[in-house]
Amino acid sequence: MAVVTVVKTIGTTGTFSTLQLWEDGGPANLTTAEKSAATTFLVAAFVQGESLTFVGSGATGKLLDTDSTGAGTGSYITYGITAGNPAASDVVTGGTSLATCVLTSGTPDNVGVIWQGQCQNQEFSGTGPRITISGSTSSASAYKELTTVAGASFRDNANAQTNALRYNASNGCGIVNTGTSGVAVSVAETGARLSKLQIANSFSDGRALLIAISVGFFDYLIMEAASSVSTGVTAMTSDCSIRNSLVVQRRSAAATIINTGIGSPKFYNCTFVAPDDLATAPTAVITSGASGTVTIQNCGLFAGDSTKAITSGAATFNFTTCYSDISGTAGVTQCTYVNEFENVNNATRDYRLKIGAAELDTGTTDATNAAFDIVGTSRPQGSAYDVGCWELVPAAPFLPYQPNYQRAPILAQ
Repeated sequence: MAVVTVVKTIGTTGTFSTLQLWEDGGPANLTTAEKSAATTFLVAAFVQGESLTFVGSGATGKLLDTDSTGAGTGSYITYGITAGNPAASDVVTGGTSLATCVLTSGTPDNVGVIWQGQCQNQEFSGTGPRITISGSTSSASAYKELTTVAGASFRDNANAQTNALRYNASNGCGIVNTGTSGVAVSVAETGARLSKLQIANSFSDGRALLIAISVGFFDYLIMEAASSVSTGVTAMTSDCSIRNSLVVQRRSAAATIINTGIGSPKFYNCTFVAPDDLATAPTAVITSGASGTVTIQNCGLFAGDSTKAITSGAATFNFTTCYSDISGTAGVTQCTYVNEFENVNNATRDYRLKIGAAELDTGTTDATNAAFDIVGTSRPQGSAYDVGCWELVPAAPFLPYQPNYQRAPILAQ
């Protein structure tokens, strides 16, 4: 049986008004949630998240999804099981709505759920963590996924190619912690995925993203913070993968930009930077704990000060075709920071690669992890992948105007 994806919108007019309500609305066990064919929908429409009683088998559950809009409509019901085992001919009753339907089989059509939240085009702001993903039983195939509805990401903006590459909620969905402590997004559930989001902390010492899971994928993200703590803008204690993403450390004298803990994460075509005009650059770009093997491929690693370090800590670091303003690391080529990006100042930062950058056409092909860049441009646009999260699209050649002169006909004499 296949795993079913249950899609719920998040936002002002969404199914869930906040990110945390969406997370809390997921099943306690993603791996055992079921989708079953049903008929005889009566009384009313089921209510999202209400408790369910399966009259007959005695099982109980929680409503996740149905195509029923009221009495006489519908063909399926998706639920998280809290106790027992639903059976054929069970009458399913909603604890809030008192709506009912009848299961047509004791064998569900699908077992396992991807609980997907699609953010609307708005900024989810407030004090404290905007969302903590945790608490459900999950796996590599049944997990929670937070992304955006079509058209709501900075990737979908009509001016994505010319917009400055930095956090800007006017360009697409943003998540920001405006409080005085905590992270903006915390992920502590196996298999979780985030994509197409902007994440930031607006106060003076906080992280954008904290990852504490063994398996997970994080794609097409813009993450910014001013974090002096040793865990940096993005911290992880896991073996997850971060791909095609931008991480910006905006605090002077920070310890690091990224912290990998004791895990063995993988980074593909990411750009890790601190603005060039901070009073004091970060001590290191990537800091590890006491163990782990960290894979970094096709990444830009810029501290804004060539005297700082690319790495610190005891992990094993494996770099492939990376670039930095810091020398002395195998697999990393030194280049001049200001020659790489459109703007490297803190106030006006823009981390799109510019014409003449050393990172252009020098990356390793990796269609599995980096076939598209942070705004959806296919790679390569030149002779090879560009390094970092941005793939530069060559400008169309200039063709001077040439009038379409027509030869006058030759008349017979």
